Amino acid sequence: MTTITLKIPPEIAAQLNAVVARKCVSKSKYVRDALIAALKKEKSEPSLYDLMKDGLGCFDSGKVDKSTNPKYMKGYGKPRSPHRHRTSLRAA
Repeated sequence: MTTITLKIPPEIAAQLNAVVARKCVSKSKYVRDALIAALKKEKSEPSLYDLMKDGLGCFDSGKVDKSTNPKYMKGYGKPRSPHRHRTSLRAA
């Protein structure tokens, strides 16, 4: 087990002393249990992946060879030519 030294304000120390006396537990056990509860709560919050995992990869392009067929790699890594940019439709 690891030992942690903790500095707390006198008012919190007084509250802690009152609670542990009422519950007949040690300060270490009370603080350890509170830390475990806080860590469980922290861990139970879902990540972005957890929230989105059901929808990831559910859309199919219909093409099974996109990563291996050279025709899909044509122009990969080259800058786009200027004529591909849209021109503004605003009046000059």
